[in-house]
Amino acid sequence: MTMGLKAQRAAALKAAQDIAAKAKADGRDLTDDELSTIDAKVAEVNELDQKIAAAAKSRASIDRLAGLAGDEGDEGETPGGDADESGMKSARSFGERFTKSAAYGDFQKAFPTGVGSGSPVNIGRVKVGTLAEHMGGRGLGQKAPLTSPQAHVQPTRFPTLDLVDRDRLTFLDLISRGSAAGAFEYVQIVSVERNAAIVPEATSGTDAAALKPTSGLTTAMADAKPYTYADGYDVTNQLLHDAPAFASYMNQELGYSLDSLIEDKLLNGTGTNGEPKGLLNTTGVQQAEYAAAADVIEQVKAVRRAITRITRLPGGTVQAIVVNPETAAEIDLLQDAQGRFYGQGPFSSGPGTLWGRPIVESERVEAGQYILGDFKQVALLDVEGLSVLAFNQHKDYAQRNMTYVRAELRAEQVIWKPSRLLTLGEAAA
Repeated sequence: MTMGLKAQRAAALKAAQDIAAKAKADGRDLTDDELSTIDAKVAEVNELDQKIAAAAKSRASIDRLAGLAGDEGDEGETPGGDADESGMKSARSFGERFTKSAAYGDFQKAFPTGVGSGSPVNIGRVKVGTLAEHMGGRGLGQKAPLTSPQAHVQPTRFPTLDLVDRDRLTFLDLISRGSAAGAFEYVQIVSVERNAAIVPEATSGTDAAALKPTSGLTTAMADAKPYTYADGYDVTNQLLHDAPAFASYMNQELGYSLDSLIEDKLLNGTGTNGEPKGLLNTTGVQQAEYAAAADVIEQVKAVRRAITRITRLPGGTVQAIVVNPETAAEIDLLQDAQGRFYGQGPFSSGPGTLWGRPIVESERVEAGQYILGDFKQVALLDVEGLSVLAFNQHKDYAQRNMTYVRAELRAEQVIWKPSRLLTLGEAAA
């Protein structure tokens, strides 16, 4: 309908312009009849403008209602953020936002029947969301688990099966997140010395016992610089051209490979060659060891002693214990002298904990290594959000009917108080 109104407007405007152009070509003024016709056409144009605006408003309301139907029960900002400016208001996932973007629409118009062999493909960068949306439960429409009960499992043991269906807790669920405008320097609190004490009244000017104690902070300057967390996917031109299938594929890949990369840099980043510095390479993180070749039960005891090193700090808390999946398996398989499992055993689905703290598995941690502490001190700050681009000017992809799709998250990582974190590992032999 809108296209018909626009066509009518164009015709009315052209009719008025033609009358004025003819009078100008004849070198004369407009006649009374011509003036009346032009006034009528201008009035028609104004009326059509109002109808076109009303139709656009109606479409926007319909699209908004469609979006609200999917938002029922959700909280927070309207999905899309800046992406809404590209006409992606009704998209419910990152993949949909990309396939509903203007850039992807132009791609489909250029290849309405599919991409031919050797045809160049270049879909420009499309911002599909923010870090908050990407980290919000690994997808759109889900609430972030950072402050949810699953991240703070209560150490309660019931004499029955635990049938609660819990999502798998990951390292990225533990950290804090926010936003930043760019690079900045900040002060890391490496260690804290608390000397608070009650002192008696002074009996003289030289009474040393009456001196008020002082506490001290050991600090270090650190840099937070934007870093591009990126990963690429090889897709066929047929898959790229199939919008629903490609959106589904991209949603799965974003939640897998990009999260794995972010987790790796947060933990193992070297801090060199433009790479951010991860937790395991940050000065000030506490270190602890257990005896070489110690069995798993001795490691468990060492974890309990390590917990004390954190909790004895004022405000210190141990949010979770991060371990390699192999280490988690060894803990689950611990048995007493009668062969009974110390933990839940093979037929329970309750929360996996160690000393009352949830066990979080990560492939980015070495076997036999434990990381514990207040993981809210680790923060990932959004700088430019999450973008996706696609092109086949890569290797011989154009010849092979393949396209390279690249997802990029521009963010920076900080560790506010390294002393609130601790790594535990085997002592050197």
